[in-house]
Amino acid sequence: MSHQSAPFKAVQTLDPSGLFHSRPTFSHVSTSTGPCRIITTAGQVGADRNGVVPKSVDAQIELAFTNLRRCLEAAGASIKDVLKLTYYIVNYDPKDRRHFKPLLRFLDGHRPATTLIAVPALARPEFLFEIEAIAAVREEPLTQCDVVVVGAGLSGLQAAIDVQKVGLSCVVLEARDRVGGKTWSIDALGKGAGVDTGAAWINDTNQSKIYALAKKFGLQTVIQNTKGSVIQEDFDGSTSLYPYGGVPQVRASLVELYECF
Repeated sequence: MSHQSAPFKAVQTLDPSGLFHSRPTFSHVSTSTGPCRIITTAGQVGADRNGVVPKSVDAQIELAFTNLRRCLEAAGASIKDVLKLTYYIVNYDPKDRRHFKPLLRFLDGHRPATTLIAVPALARPEFLFEIEAIAAVREEPLTQCDVVVVGAGLSGLQAAIDVQKVGLSCVVLEARDRVGGKTWSIDALGKGAGVDTGAAWINDTNQSKIYALAKKFGLQTVIQNTKGSVIQEDFDGSTSLYPYGGVPQVRASLVELYECF
């Protein structure tokens, strides 16, 4: 007797008769069927976007699964598309399987073929858990449309809106795993404090169109504070104050040099 996943997926899982019971976390065999893309990931560890690694093995496991999910999503895949999982655990104790419950949550009922490898160490001494995946994503039939918009930055998104307004169909292609282009804010410390890494300011005077779009789509805006002083951190870690709109003394020579060009 064997078990197969839904036929419309590119991944099928099998439990051949005569082998031991493998539920609920894995199947003995997985295979791809029909036309599909094969996706492989590097080993994902418990490190955040800044390279910070939690000391807790449980926190590392959760973060490694989160990172793997992001890799799959960036390639257009989901957990259900995974063919094979391989995970590496430092100081593995079969009597204390710390990864088991997080793995069940991550798989959400999917049972790919898996391999657990106990290792003495990983690439860096602080890494305690690592996981990698092979996935297969079904290739859908070619889609026909009137217009293809390349790039999902603000201009590309507006182009897609304008195309649809005149009654044409369109597809927007974007290489990143997000839209917005250079308009991007991040919460680097995970404390709800966003930092703009691209466009930061708009106004309702000489940027009236982008301001109107922000209002139309219900985006929250915050009025820039222009009163008081600005605090600056220098390369040596020291801080200094200067009036808003002014020029910090340590950078005055650079400003003068810039004005010469």
